[in-house]
Amino acid sequence: MSSSRRWRWLAAVVAALSLLATAACSGNGEQSAAKAEVAKKDRYGGTLNIGLSADPGGVDAGVVNQVWRTVARALADSLVFYNPKTKQVEPWLATSWTMSDDARVYSFKLRDDVTFHDGTRLTSKVVKANLESLNRPGIHSSAKTIVQGISTIETPSEHKITVRFAQPNAAFLTSLSRAYVGIVSEKTAKLPVDKRQKWLDGSGPFYLEEYVPNQRIVLKKRADYHWAPQYFRHEGAAYLDKVVYKIIPEDSVRNGAVIGGDELQFVYWVNAKYLPQLQSAGLTISKTLNPATGTELPVNTSAKFLKDVRVRQALQTGTDRDEFVKIDSGGVDQPATGPLSKDNPYYSDQSALLKYDPERAKSLLEQAGWTRTGSDGIRVNAKGERLSLRAPEDDAGWQVLQDQWKKLGVELVLDPPLAAEANEKLLSGEYDIAYWYASSPDPDVLRANYGKTTGSNRSFIADDDRTGKELDRLLQQQNQTIDKEKRQKLVDQASRILVEQAYEIPVSNDVDIWAYSPRLHDIEPVGLDQYLINAWLAKK
Repeated sequence: MSSSRRWRWLAAVVAALSLLATAACSGNGEQSAAKAEVAKKDRYGGTLNIGLSADPGGVDAGVVNQVWRTVARALADSLVFYNPKTKQVEPWLATSWTMSDDARVYSFKLRDDVTFHDGTRLTSKVVKANLESLNRPGIHSSAKTIVQGISTIETPSEHKITVRFAQPNAAFLTSLSRAYVGIVSEKTAKLPVDKRQKWLDGSGPFYLEEYVPNQRIVLKKRADYHWAPQYFRHEGAAYLDKVVYKIIPEDSVRNGAVIGGDELQFVYWVNAKYLPQLQSAGLTISKTLNPATGTELPVNTSAKFLKDVRVRQALQTGTDRDEFVKIDSGGVDQPATGPLSKDNPYYSDQSALLKYDPERAKSLLEQAGWTRTGSDGIRVNAKGERLSLRAPEDDAGWQVLQDQWKKLGVELVLDPPLAAEANEKLLSGEYDIAYWYASSPDPDVLRANYGKTTGSNRSFIADDDRTGKELDRLLQQQNQTIDKEKRQKLVDQASRILVEQAYEIPVSNDVDIWAYSPRLHDIEPVGLDQYLINAWLAKK
């Protein structure tokens, strides 16, 4: 699920509860006291106003980035729910399921009382239409990789569906819990991709009332909703009457609005430098570590200068992650120690390969033939070519990398695409260094990003790259292995290759920050999705 560092820096994210070890809040004592005094029957009503720094580009998480963390989870439910406390998958739209011993066949029994916002009912044929729709061109790659490898989808009855894979898929259940696989109505599933960005009929506790690009997204409560996951201990409709996402680009304006508490009661992706101001104003602050990959930079190994592994390794070892985190997030984030976050159940420590060593980086570049330096400090090869690379971002973090790599003699040109073109261009191989961001608490995010047989192959690994072939084998095999110990060994091997060969450059593990009014209670962060079913506003 895609995401750039620009989005993280300017706006805020949803975060997991006990799944995410660093989650912390201020002001909980006061909130608990206030909550205890308000009976559930008195929590209904009110409008929650949430500030976003930029328009997410749409409302359907299967199609666009970022919206899965905000609007989409309120609009569309999933077949299963990932419990952050038990780290187990539990019923949601599916009441039960079976999985074959080889993880190739999944059979689900669906609820028979679920309706979509347009009044149509949840059936096995609707779920089939959803899964098939995610494999179309233009669908967000994180969603597409989940359904890759499906051989057949059978609907033996109105509320039973069986999904068969050509190869074992150990991550399928966990993947189905993600917001970008939220189930939408059959009509929505069949819409052209560009229209799915603008409208969505789901089965969530809220429905889309209005979407005015670059201004606001308005959700209204469904009075007939009654199928929230058991985890929330919530029967019936949501407490809030309405949720309004307001697009407010300026940090100072958003912060002032949430401090005042009338225009906004919640802001996402808080810039760490504003934390003292927000804390002193009495806002509740929540910090949460991403359980997947964090900020990672896929390296285009098909690019002219990056086919040489020594150049890639020079960038890897020439990256000072401590400095990056200090400048980019004010020290809130954590330096990456591997391709996966420490909160991923299959975390693999590759910190020995990620030590900052600029002298080794310079030596590697010289070994690769970049022995001369021009008057501008950028290295030149025997052909007179400058060691210049192109990247699709221009923010504080990328400027840190630009400065660090320039000291090695590498030019990094920061050339971001238009937001509407970002997904397509990142997957086209147009850039030398790209970015990505995953959120699922399963190691299969590595296959989804770097797998070649199935996956996005974001490093553009060539057919004749033997090490790349071995990496692909390991990534495919880990998703075909149910035994946890055996799967961990495969993930460890794949993680080592990813870092050692610099197919990707892990930079930081993101700690996402929320700030919200002390009047707002029980806004549920689960994984990196935001759940609003229990959220309520205390009366003034």
